[in-house]
Amino acid sequence: MGLIDRFKKNKLTTADNNEIEEKPLYSIIKIEYSPNTKVKSNLKVAYQYGEKLQSFKNRQEAEEYFYAYRTCLSNKLKSICKNYSCFLPDYTVESLKVLEKWYFDLYENNSFDILGVDQHEFEDMMSIYFGDVVINNNSDAKWTVVEYPFTQEKYELMINKNLFSMTIEKCCRDWYKEPSNKRHNLLFRTYNRYFKS
Repeated sequence: MGLIDRFKKNKLTTADNNEIEEKPLYSIIKIEYSPNTKVKSNLKVAYQYGEKLQSFKNRQEAEEYFYAYRTCLSNKLKSICKNYSCFLPDYTVESLKVLEKWYFDLYENNSFDILGVDQHEFEDMMSIYFGDVVINNNSDAKWTVVEYPFTQEKYELMINKNLFSMTIEKCCRDWYKEPSNKRHNLLFRTYNRYFKS
């Protein structure tokens, strides 16, 4: 799923049970509390999300897995790019626009299979590439593996820059569903919004 759609939406109610607008789980992460919002419903969604994450015995095991995961997907994208001239993975911020346009060409023509991957695998490669672009263009950014705070032994692959962290693993899943992306440059805009120096 995408950066926003990956979080399940839930209905929030005021203290007197009047329904208010739907908000995705990221409202918890951004700590957008209102005095009339029931936090328990948001916590339920957070627990449900955590249950879907991969389990590991400890942080070291999670780090080893995610290092191999990143390396594998990064190398696979480079290998595909050698055979197709649609995209040059040079890790510039501008390259995010080209990658996303390539993705939408593949999606609209239902042609991921010509690359030897399915749509979700390509989206996962996009996620890792996005993280690599952040790392390559920000000396204070780094990959990190973090235990999910609401569920034990569940870990996430994240990019950390100063006090900001973003989940990267599978952040581009079902990218075509992302709202406000008619120009197909949301990866570029996401970078500029959160990581531009």
